[in-house]
Amino acid sequence: MKTFITIARAAVIIIAAVATTSEPVVAVETVLVPAAVQKPVAWRYTTDRPADGWFKPEFDDAAWKQGPAGFGTAETPNTKVGTTWDTPDIWLRTSFDYDGGHFEKAAVNVYHDEDVTVYLNGQQILKLAWFVPQYELHDATPAVKKALRKGRNVLAVTCHQTLGGQYVDVGLVLDPVGALVPRLPLPPLKPLFDYPVRDTSICLGGDGNYYLTGTTGHPTWWKTNEGVRVWKSPDLKKWELLGLVWKIEDGTWQKKMHGEKRALWAPDIHYLKGTYWITICMNFRGTGLLKSITGKAQGPYVDVHPQGPMTDRIDASLFEDDDGKVYFVWQNGLIARMNDKMTDLAEKPRLLKPSNYKHVGFEGAYVTKKDGKYYLICADFIRRSYHCMVATADSVYGPYGPRYLAIPHAGHNMFFTDKEGTWWATFFGNDARAPFRERPAILRSELDDEGRVQAKMP
Repeated sequence: MKTFITIARAAVIIIAAVATTSEPVVAVETVLVPAAVQKPVAWRYTTDRPADGWFKPEFDDAAWKQGPAGFGTAETPNTKVGTTWDTPDIWLRTSFDYDGGHFEKAAVNVYHDEDVTVYLNGQQILKLAWFVPQYELHDATPAVKKALRKGRNVLAVTCHQTLGGQYVDVGLVLDPVGALVPRLPLPPLKPLFDYPVRDTSICLGGDGNYYLTGTTGHPTWWKTNEGVRVWKSPDLKKWELLGLVWKIEDGTWQKKMHGEKRALWAPDIHYLKGTYWITICMNFRGTGLLKSITGKAQGPYVDVHPQGPMTDRIDASLFEDDDGKVYFVWQNGLIARMNDKMTDLAEKPRLLKPSNYKHVGFEGAYVTKKDGKYYLICADFIRRSYHCMVATADSVYGPYGPRYLAIPHAGHNMFFTDKEGTWWATFFGNDARAPFRERPAILRSELDDEGRVQAKMP
């Protein structure tokens, strides 16, 4: 026997201020399949790999076991375990009736630990990697509108587990009242080359070539690595490794071991004032600035502030304004103008803040200018994804407007303009929801009608 669920529509009253009337605004939420925290729905399930087509409506699951949601282990936090699941994989199916009523939005209410894929009537409507230890509403409106039909429907789920706690529970909601997880689109992306790089930085050099750097030293880069590597490309397609252009052993304050820590993170390469500059930070905290003494990207480089770190935090970059003034930018939006010799800060740091939050992001600060506007870019984690957050101002010191999610999964990135005037964002894929992990990439960027940064779709 299949398991059937019929959920009636429920009106949820939301009081809102309306200029012309005091009547309440009514939103209708329809829970087609409740999550276990709402009602422990019965599912058919198996932990043995089923035959092909297991997610299709016509598949016969009569031989599968039956149990109430959610599925997992009792020690997993923020869960309501109805059926113990402690094997690497599980496959789930349930059925429900839909009256064919109109809806504007559809969301999957899901807790997944770890990788989960959700199907509706044989069509994939959601796929998430890694884990999020809480229930979240994921917008699935286009996919659900295509797959949902009046009458009987089949929801099918599979989840894969590798280590630690485990749990999966899935609900389906029409016109949800709760906040939806942002699901901004990304264009198709492929790495520029197959080499582990984090915190990708690219600049257009004075010789017409592009130069790329970033955190390297996999797999020990969190603890130790050698220094700064740089790649060269004439066209952003073919890349040549120039080698290790600066070694930690060539430094001064950078050479000291802090317990087991001595790794150089997030080098950021710039071409300005006729030569190349690379901002650096160390994993024990402390930022610095390297200058090429030959005017070439391969160096050699010298530390302009060898007596010690320029700041006591991480993730530094440079911004040169139209008047030639250069600013040192770091951590979560800290900024200070540099002296004319580019050897130290010329003023006390200040924190650039958006109007709607304590900072734009907590690390990876970068400032750029486009069409007369200043864009403050930082990385921040939102629901375990590492995103590129942006705020905009009319002057370098602000005030900055509200922060917003500009490019998903592109946390700790930067922007550059190519020889044809195209605007690009760098990318490396930090989190498990990204299309790939820890490889350098670029994507075209643009401003939307409201002047907000976004990925340019093909």
